[in-house]
Amino acid sequence: MIDRLRQIITDAGAEAGPEELADILWLAGVMTARTGTGTRTDRPERVHEPEPTPPPTTPPPPPPPSTRTTRTASGTSSSLFTAEQPHAARSGAPRPPRPRSSRRGTPVCVSRAASLDDPLAVLRALRPLGRRRLADNRMELDEEATAEAGIDHQMLMPIVRPARDPWLDLTLVVDTHRSMLLWHDLISELRTLLTHTGLFRSVRVWFLRASAEAGITVSPTLGGPPRSPGELVTGHRHSLILLVSDTVSEAWQRPALRAAVGQWCRHSAVALLNVLPERLWERGGVRPVPCQVRATGPAAPNVTWSLGVSPHELAVPRAALPVVDASPAALSALASLVSGSGRPHRLPCLPLDAAWSSGEAPGDPRLGPEPDTAPDEAALRAVRWFEESASPGARELAGFLAAVPLTLPVMNLVRRAMLPQSDHGHLAEVALGGLLQPWETYDRADPTYLEFRFLPGVRDALLGGRLRREITAVRELVREEVAAYLDEHRGPGDFPALRHSDTGVGTHEIDPEALPFALTTRPVPTDDPRRRPTYLAIAETLREEIAAGNPPVGEKLPTQVRLAVRFGVSTGTVQRALRELAAAGLVRSRRGSPATVIARLPRPAPSVGPVGELPRRDSGLGDAVHRAFQDPEVTIDAVVGDAAPLLVALRPQVARVRDGVVRPTSIRVRLLLMGGGGTHDMETLREQLAEAHQLPGGVAIDVRTAANQPPTELYLLNNRTVLTSYVHLPGETPEPLLVQPDDRLEETRAWFDSWWELYGER
Repeated sequence: MIDRLRQIITDAGAEAGPEELADILWLAGVMTARTGTGTRTDRPERVHEPEPTPPPTTPPPPPPPSTRTTRTASGTSSSLFTAEQPHAARSGAPRPPRPRSSRRGTPVCVSRAASLDDPLAVLRALRPLGRRRLADNRMELDEEATAEAGIDHQMLMPIVRPARDPWLDLTLVVDTHRSMLLWHDLISELRTLLTHTGLFRSVRVWFLRASAEAGITVSPTLGGPPRSPGELVTGHRHSLILLVSDTVSEAWQRPALRAAVGQWCRHSAVALLNVLPERLWERGGVRPVPCQVRATGPAAPNVTWSLGVSPHELAVPRAALPVVDASPAALSALASLVSGSGRPHRLPCLPLDAAWSSGEAPGDPRLGPEPDTAPDEAALRAVRWFEESASPGARELAGFLAAVPLTLPVMNLVRRAMLPQSDHGHLAEVALGGLLQPWETYDRADPTYLEFRFLPGVRDALLGGRLRREITAVRELVREEVAAYLDEHRGPGDFPALRHSDTGVGTHEIDPEALPFALTTRPVPTDDPRRRPTYLAIAETLREEIAAGNPPVGEKLPTQVRLAVRFGVSTGTVQRALRELAAAGLVRSRRGSPATVIARLPRPAPSVGPVGELPRRDSGLGDAVHRAFQDPEVTIDAVVGDAAPLLVALRPQVARVRDGVVRPTSIRVRLLLMGGGGTHDMETLREQLAEAHQLPGGVAIDVRTAANQPPTELYLLNNRTVLTSYVHLPGETPEPLLVQPDDRLEETRAWFDSWWELYGER
């Protein structure tokens, strides 16, 4: 199969080495096919390619209720609402009064939709910039040579070699015009990808602001004190400055920005990353022209490049700023140019010795209806103007967005769920198409909580005069499709939301006029993302996949780099998540090799209490005890050298019992504490459990001690789950817990009973 794949690639005129082939095979195994087999019959078929005739401007009506699959039939349904910012806005403006609402919700974490379509393809495109060079007077361990020498000579002696470091510094300069709020997630994902994959020697992020008073300034923090653009020049170090913008700001029409960019181009390689797809560049304030560019060396300043408007003018020296979008093909051409390959590349460019203005005002979002215009008339006029200028995909997306609240995470979710073949440019067409009210500037708004608002009457106009039942059906369709997308995908991060269930349980008030964006029966993680460490969320996701047998015991997890790209985090965060899994006895990690799955915990049973009451659990023992307390009768038998881990696992259950999340009829703990360890206030814990709820069967915690060390540590939970590990003493790090097979259950129960009786007689 490998030879055939290599031949197909060769016939297509491309080359692929072993690493590229491995990436291709890995991607083929994990990519979700966009064309299903027809199992999803609840979603109407759509065509996203442009048709000769314009498609309808609103989403198609859903199938009749009799032919649709109801997602709430299998359990209590709940709606997801956007969460309000927990603190006052930066502007300090007070929140307008609103009527009290009878709806309440529980804070939950909802997975973001990815903005980068293929992060691995972006990394491969930038690979020419990731080469390494010898570091100055620094050595590093040669792991492979050390291992081979140890095998040959039967003696482990470290072998070192000159260290090699990345050769290029990267500076991201992010435009802070308010339209750039639409690209916050894309920029954040790109920044994380470039920072945490070791491609560059260093990655700096600066924010660019244009004002009539101060001109062009930069700052290392958003909203920080202004500094001169000249501070970005790094001197003798090789560097690439990537200016990230949609060119919508009026600053692109003025010579001040061109002068600042020209200063950078005299010292570094500089390029413009236009976050708009190339088909929408005309909506900005500049018009790049195709040119052939050749760099004179690695990371050579732009002023030294050779540029011509035709192949016959390559020798004419001329300064230019190349313009690329975020597609892998464009980034690959830029990487090859900056790496100093010596080959000419055809790229869109902005000349530095001529004005960039296209002669037209940039496509800045319109600020609202004209004065003295009736709201209904203004709404119809805005929608009519949008339909005349927008693409078919953008018109369809606008109809779907009319059914949900307009926060950036929700808008991205709807785009991904309803129009999988669309790109972020379709969302930009809607936002910049004159349908929305003005929003705050980039440095004054929190992109997670900021809610965009349609102009008065536009939401109803986009829904197109449908009957009330048809509007309701469209809204239900969008919410169910978003919920289905959340069930099937894991994004690069989380955003806060409120879950409102039919039971009415909740801690936060929901605006009576708020619209839900998803309708689901699936439990949603309830940890506050500001308090829940990212590595724990990653560990929990991997734990669930291991519990489902993916990958099976004995197989390896993906490499740390691939996990980092998948979750949009650093490899250090992935390492912490893997340490959590190792502490739970699920994986074994070895230096230089992916982690191997060594055990599989049973999949947790569904919670019997409100989802909002689930605590965070950090260890395998905590998971097992948490599940044990969901049974009517809780029994825990343990042989340990230190009672602290069990005490830590039991303490969160006091709150669950007190709040009525779980209602066991009896709790019995038999603890055989060996090696002279302390009891760690087990009696206090018993009293707390007894006070939390009057259990019919009562609470019994019996502790017996022995001076000698146990042969192994053992936990027997509810007479059906056996966990064992090596012995650890008080103060030491607990050893990983291993899940024993079911055929060892009777033997283990008899072994514990005999030891319990033995030490009860002394």
